[in-house]
Amino acid sequence: MRGQACLTSVNLLIVIGGIMTDEKLCEWLLACADTPIRCRVLRELLCDEKAAEKLEPELFQNPVVALWLKNLRPQNPQHRSMAHGSFDFCLENALLKLVRLGLHCGQKPMVEALRFYTLKSDGEASGGQEFLAIITANLLSAAGTDDEFCHRFMLDRLDRMCEFAKAANFDIYLDEAGREMLKGVPAIWRNSEHFIAPDILRKYGYSLPFVYDIVGVYTLYALNNPEIDKKIDFLISLIATDEFHRKIADGYGILVGDGKKYHHMGWDPLFPGWFGAAKFMESGNPSKLLFFAENVANYPSAVKTRWFSGLIDYLETYRTPRGTYLFPTSWLREERGYAVLGHHLSFGENRRKRGWSEIESTFFMLLLKRAAKV
Repeated sequence: MRGQACLTSVNLLIVIGGIMTDEKLCEWLLACADTPIRCRVLRELLCDEKAAEKLEPELFQNPVVALWLKNLRPQNPQHRSMAHGSFDFCLENALLKLVRLGLHCGQKPMVEALRFYTLKSDGEASGGQEFLAIITANLLSAAGTDDEFCHRFMLDRLDRMCEFAKAANFDIYLDEAGREMLKGVPAIWRNSEHFIAPDILRKYGYSLPFVYDIVGVYTLYALNNPEIDKKIDFLISLIATDEFHRKIADGYGILVGDGKKYHHMGWDPLFPGWFGAAKFMESGNPSKLLFFAENVANYPSAVKTRWFSGLIDYLETYRTPRGTYLFPTSWLREERGYAVLGHHLSFGENRRKRGWSEIESTFFMLLLKRAAKV
């Protein structure tokens, strides 16, 4: 009933005032959306922190929020890695979902839920543990943690990625002679040209930037340190190039381990559809692209690319006559899977409510337009 009443009032607004401006769209969202989007509109688009805080009790009672808080703090660990995996109870999905729903680390329910996940300073992590630490630090940063060790970890991570990028220039693959020396390669990968040189991992560790870094590194801008800003811009500017997208394979390629062990690396920071965002939206995985776009919009150098402007132009074709936006519902995917691949794009709207997809599409576009300043 609430959604239907809102849409009726919007129709009256259009008759009187014509196409809604972005300010009017914010008002429309505050009138029509469920609590998660309303909180985010107040906090992020209207910068009204006091009003957003007043909504928090209602936010924590939202059934979608309650479900994902439960996912974030399972009573008994159910997976060999509670940080990384495709299950809803894995940190990377539950925490990113809660951030999407308007929650942050400073809120009491989040503090309680996150007690399972801490970064420890007792020694250097290596191998898979290093990868899990990278995921955890970036996600906690995106959620607004005030943990000092996490901040130090992120600064060190940024330094290592920049040093690696300068030294290796992303020339990370074995040449033909090196590939011929490999033994015991699984049949599915024998014809691959993208075996990551073992020396790269031994020398630099996991210093390759991942999509998880796109999610979290931007938070270091908040330090207002020009030198740190330069490092972030340097890294993103290297990634946001034709050269990077020609050099790097999807998923980085095959990692060569000890004892004839091979693993698909995954989690690259490639811009989905770099050479044509509109075409990718129509024939690739639009949910993955939308997730990436929302996160990479936090970096000024990425927003200035032809990829970002082309995506905005394409998404503008989904603008309705009254100025809202309406994407195909299949784009706003909500199902089990990795959040960084676009499996949890819903902003928490009740999907039985009339107009939910128009509400979520419009909010998404306002976020991108804010970054693009259009």
